[in-house]
Amino acid sequence: MRISSSLSLLSLLLLLPACGPTSRVDAQDKATDSACDYYDGCEEIGSGEGKQFQDRSECEVKVRDFFQAAWTADNCPAINEKGLDTCLERIRSTSCSSTTDFLNTAILVCGANSVCQDAQD
Repeated sequence: MRISSSLSLLSLLLLLPACGPTSRVDAQDKATDSACDYYDGCEEIGSGEGKQFQDRSECEVKVRDFFQAAWTADNCPAINEKGLDTCLERIRSTSCSSTTDFLNTAILVCGANSVCQDAQD
């Protein structure tokens, strides 16, 4: 009985860090996954003329670079959870055919001013 209780407590303790705030790196990973899903859905990944990325891997590298440059340690000490959720939802709903919609998502909705916050907030 004691071993079972100890294992349950240990399992709970191991899961607790996952319940905390989203790290900048985790936020960048989530945004990268959502953005590459968007590009895939808009048929921008694959070989052929007019494709932005040759494959998913290239998409992930280039998009992650974008989010790492947009959300740096200096301008993004902490993640605003609501802002990140809004960004991820907006990526999923951005029109494939509207440059204005895409730019609004990339610059305004998913910009550091919307997704980031001071560390003490």
